[in-house]
Amino acid sequence: MDQNRKPGAPPAKDISDLKARLGLKRPEAAQAPAPGPGPAAARPMGGLPAGFPQAPGRAQMPGAAPAAAPMQAPAVHDPYAGMKPQQGHFDLRTIDDGAPVENVRSGRGKAAIVTAIIVGCAAFALGAGLGMAGVGRANMNTANHAAKTVKAELDEMQKTLTQVGSAVAFSQQRLAKEHQDVLSYDPQLIGDLEKVKLDPRPDTSKIFRVDYYRLDDVVVDRLFNYYYDTIALYNEVERHIKKTHADAESLKAYLAKSGAATAKNYGLVFDTSSKIIVGNLVEIGDQVCKGGGKDCAANDLTGFQVRVNTGAPWVDKKSTGKLDSGNVVPIKPTPLMDAVMAGSPDQVREEAYKQRTASIRSIVSRLTASQKELFEGINKAAARPDVFTIF
Repeated sequence: MDQNRKPGAPPAKDISDLKARLGLKRPEAAQAPAPGPGPAAARPMGGLPAGFPQAPGRAQMPGAAPAAAPMQAPAVHDPYAGMKPQQGHFDLRTIDDGAPVENVRSGRGKAAIVTAIIVGCAAFALGAGLGMAGVGRANMNTANHAAKTVKAELDEMQKTLTQVGSAVAFSQQRLAKEHQDVLSYDPQLIGDLEKVKLDPRPDTSKIFRVDYYRLDDVVVDRLFNYYYDTIALYNEVERHIKKTHADAESLKAYLAKSGAATAKNYGLVFDTSSKIIVGNLVEIGDQVCKGGGKDCAANDLTGFQVRVNTGAPWVDKKSTGKLDSGNVVPIKPTPLMDAVMAGSPDQVREEAYKQRTASIRSIVSRLTASQKELFEGINKAAARPDVFTIF
């Protein structure tokens, strides 16, 4: 082999080194081949040793020994070998544990449904409770605010009522001091009533927008009555002022005539001389007292001086309280008597004036009596603190 290499070529290497590079066993480590039936075959010239892979297409030379099988690489352990499926048919059937599949599924489904219903009911109850509590707190706060608004309106109504009541009371005091009927015509009363501010009227949108459920029934009833009586009072005062201005001349004329007439007192002297007792109208003058004098108590009073006509002389007449002849009985003054004695057609207007004044006094008295309990209930509702709510 060395003789056939070209000049300058490197010397041929030992075949053992080539086998070592290819991962084959060295010749000295391999077992000696079993002896064949004939002599050992010599390696042909130019041929590869036995066991070396032959080139493709190259046939084994005749008379050469059969090529040894190539050496196998050491086996590598496969960690997933135990997870490979079994050879043959794979059984997909489940293991029968004695419990029907339908029953297991049915039990679990019912439990899930019951749990869902319980959770849903609890959530609904909680939400409904929180919602109702929030609505209740909001309604309570709304009622408190409305009560404060109503209280403000009632305070304004009370101020107006106080002014009207004071004007009527002062008029009554003046007339009583002058020994006149407390309902008779008083020009100063009309002047005082004109100073009272009656407009604007109470705001019904504020008074009646209140949660009456959260107010006592008595307070609600008094609130309605107080409002309607107040409106009636305002209307009566305005009508009284208007009608009095229209009848001012007649009222002043009647006042002058009635003033002169009320200075006189009248009585009746009975005449029993005939079968029918007759009473004669007389004017009564001074008293007649025991022991003389013109002013005495009822026990010392014996009679009155009377006269049957204007300008006639005064004569003494006894007054024993009996219907005896010559006995005088005083007549108590009445509106009818005043009208008759005055003889004035203005009496009708005077009577209408008295009726209007009496109506105003009656309404003021009714409102004054009811406002204490009403204001206590409204003030109690308006003083309630607001309830905290997050809804």
